[in-house]
Amino acid sequence: MLVKGRIHAIAAPGRVRSVQSSPGRSGRRALAPCRAGSSSESSSSSSSGAIDPDGIIGPDGRIIKRVRPTLPTQHMTEEQKQLWKRAIKLPMYSVGLAPVLVSATAAFCHFGAFNPLKTLGLCVAAVAIIAWLNLSNDVFDSATGVDKNKSESVVNLVGGNWRSVFAAANVFLFVGVALLFGIVSAVPNEFVAKALYAAIACGYVYQGPPFRWSYLGLGEPLCFLAFGPLATNAFYLAQIPAAQVVPAVGASLWSVIPASMWAISTFVGLSTTVILFTSHFHQIEGDRAAGKMSPLVRLGVDKATSTLKLIVGCTYTVMLVLSLFGVLPFAMWTSAMVSYGWAGEMVKFAEANRGDDLKSLKFLATRWHIIFTGMLALGLVVAKLMVI
Repeated sequence: MLVKGRIHAIAAPGRVRSVQSSPGRSGRRALAPCRAGSSSESSSSSSSGAIDPDGIIGPDGRIIKRVRPTLPTQHMTEEQKQLWKRAIKLPMYSVGLAPVLVSATAAFCHFGAFNPLKTLGLCVAAVAIIAWLNLSNDVFDSATGVDKNKSESVVNLVGGNWRSVFAAANVFLFVGVALLFGIVSAVPNEFVAKALYAAIACGYVYQGPPFRWSYLGLGEPLCFLAFGPLATNAFYLAQIPAAQVVPAVGASLWSVIPASMWAISTFVGLSTTVILFTSHFHQIEGDRAAGKMSPLVRLGVDKATSTLKLIVGCTYTVMLVLSLFGVLPFAMWTSAMVSYGWAGEMVKFAEANRGDDLKSLKFLATRWHIIFTGMLALGLVVAKLMVI
């Protein structure tokens, strides 16, 4: 390219050399030796991704437009797939399914009632609301900067376009709420709608402005209430016969919930809360920098690991006591003990690792939650078969 008597030629990748040309001789060019050597070598350099074929070399010798190298781009594509897989967090949706399925099992074992379409509808609604919760939390965390170094954040994966993520989150919320309250509107007990509304509200005040209660260290109590006593008991009442849902005259709305369901909902809530609790283990520095006083920031890893161990031990101990006193069927405790090995593996992993190595802890907690709640449901079925 000839600019004011100076010719710019591509030498080595990313380098531009210039030489003087004879004024007025537009037909011939005197080129200084280049490392590229020949046009074939130059094209091979271009094809390797050094310079975009559509790139422009300006009058000052700068390349105005570049292209990313081919191999790193291919590598990033593979990496992006893994990041999206971690961002979507499919196993995490078990926290929405467990309250529906465990309560459906309890409704069947207590009254022989099972409506597969209703249960399926509640599952779809719960998954949609969990999708809203995950996406909106990413948006709110991006606003405070707590997720600025979190590569698997959905907002970061879409280039910081939080408006699109927030719009998608609200679509999921609308679909989930419309389906959920459409199903439970026929239940003749106001506790169901009120409890589910309160559970969704807990999800918002957990991270949403102006509340952001998780920054005060209240995320775990909110999680326990939302997924345990509120959602699990509400789903139970929504799936038992209508005649069993109506409280006696002068009795409270929740008086129709048996003691066994309060206990079961407590265990569902605890196992769900453990997932949230373990998700903070590798994020202490980021949470502290953003002013998020999570339990891990307050306790530190060592005390938090001891707390995790205590929660697991108390879960199985309290379940045994309740089984011995007849609040829960003994078969439920024996079934739940099947999951104890996975609980122990989770605790040992927390004891043996530190820092970023603890990223996998929440996935071990999710696996334990899935198996543990599954065993709760199995215990109910076994108890019913034993009675029969």
